[in-house]
Amino acid sequence: MPRANGSSTWCAVAGESIPLFRSYVAPQAGVALATALASGPLASGPAVGEFEDALARWLDTRHVVATSDRAGALTLALRRCGVGPGAEVLVSPLSCLATTMPIAALHATPVWCDVDPATGMLDPTEIARRRTRRTRAVIHYLWGGDVGPLGELQAAADACDLPLIEDASAAFGARYQGRAIGATGSAFTVLSFYAVNPLNTIEGGALCCAREEDASAARALRRFGIDQPSFRTPTGDLNPASDIPEAGYSAAMTQVTARLGLCQLAAVDPIVARHRANGLRLDGALADAPGITGLRRAAAEQSAFWVYALRVHRRAALLAHLHEAGIGAQRLHLRNDRYRCFAPAPWPLPGVDAFDAENLALPCGWWVGDEDIVRIVSCVRRGW
Repeated sequence: MPRANGSSTWCAVAGESIPLFRSYVAPQAGVALATALASGPLASGPAVGEFEDALARWLDTRHVVATSDRAGALTLALRRCGVGPGAEVLVSPLSCLATTMPIAALHATPVWCDVDPATGMLDPTEIARRRTRRTRAVIHYLWGGDVGPLGELQAAADACDLPLIEDASAAFGARYQGRAIGATGSAFTVLSFYAVNPLNTIEGGALCCAREEDASAARALRRFGIDQPSFRTPTGDLNPASDIPEAGYSAAMTQVTARLGLCQLAAVDPIVARHRANGLRLDGALADAPGITGLRRAAAEQSAFWVYALRVHRRAALLAHLHEAGIGAQRLHLRNDRYRCFAPAPWPLPGVDAFDAENLALPCGWWVGDEDIVRIVSCVRRGW
């Protein structure tokens, strides 16, 4: 296992000895960054393509577009789905804000869908129920690194002729039916390389596309809509014959970020393996713990276990108990439909209500050792 040479981050209280999140930095990262800084091109350069190719090989997929962050990747996916003013996107309010804000930024409307409280993820039956003539896409947020009912969601989206976007920003390393998330056939998959993710580039993201034409268009959109091969002449001057048919964004990954990404990707396998091993140990050790409801994970799913997500009776009491013991824990997300920048759902969301009242995340990442697992389990089993 890699040494715990990253810095603790996002601690719920001061003095936590087992933080919920931690940033891993490979020992070679300093050399990789120094090389990038001395290379000349910083904002763009060949390392971006190298990182895309290496990530595609790791995922066993073909069309990967590196971006500045996960919100940028999701924005590109939404644009390719035709999302704009007046459009609607089906999504669970139990998502990260970086999942729902890009919808609003495109002047579209998130249509809040209910979840299955056994998983915390979008209920497939909601797709046909909430679809209207303005619906352009479905977003499936993979809660806590779990996969959820991906096959059922894809079938429901196909039946409604809607593209499915997997927001796998918390699920790097997860697998479904033997395929890595990012290579399952969904129209788009969003990945995040934020500082507390297993593949960490401090900030960064990627968009995996099922179709080559979507990847090609996303590469132009991520840099103001510019067609990079024709934008400059062979002498380096701006090419007046190069057109920009569709306005884009400033969402391209930098050369420096890509160099760091290549270094971190080379070290990510044991990170992913440790997350999964710890999550499976907690699955077994807490299966019959009083007051705990484990999440449903089907046999076809391999969770990335970004955190160990579960449901807890009397959550506030357990949180106080865990924090007193120096164990980082928190609710993973607040339901997004509570924020005034969004309109509330005009219909009941009983699954969201039930899951939101009990959702909790425990640490199970690469920094959590065997003795830490015993300590977490013991703390939970003592009761609260």
